[in-house]
Amino acid sequence: PLDASSLKRVAVIGPNADEDGYAHVHYGPQATESVTVYQGLKDALAGKAEVLYAKGCEHVDSQWPDSEGLGFEPTSEELASINEAVKLAADSDVSVAVLGGCLRTCGENRTRTSLDLPPVQEMLLKELKKTGKPLVVVLVTGRPLSVNWADRNADAIVQAFYPGAHGGTAVAQVLSGEYN
Repeated sequence: PLDASSLKRVAVIGPNADEDGYAHVHYGPQATESVTVYQGLKDALAGKAEVLYAKGCEHVDSQWPDSEGLGFEPTSEELASINEAVKLAADSDVSVAVLGGCLRTCGENRTRTSLDLPPVQEMLLKELKKTGKPLVVVLVTGRPLSVNWADRNADAIVQAFYPGAHGGTAVAQVLSGEYN
């Protein structure tokens, strides 16, 4: 778990870090208040550690879906967003990368050619690892994902699927050790 006594700064990064659209569209009431993973961690670590956010990348890259099979060359805007997130991670004690799906990649009519994370998310993850800081991956998605690189390189992986309107609170409780 994230030990708040040894943390001063926590970087929460990724396209699902401050996203709550999944809580209102897929499986629940649409007019509910919700808590993102970023907000859940801010609340859980309030007064203990500074929790900072950078999106890092969109759910899919500018060349998607072609990039799934034909490779990916990031645009200057995509690189700038990743670099901003990496700088935040380098200046923090731990990075929590909140990755996974969205309405464009998950759903009954959203066929994909790969089970991997979208290429831009995989690139973000690899760049975050280069900082040498502990890396926690939280997967918020509605489908299984192949996360072989993360399995070998991240310090922890939490599969949250679509955790509902208060999923950010639940994920924060798991990451802080309040719930196992």
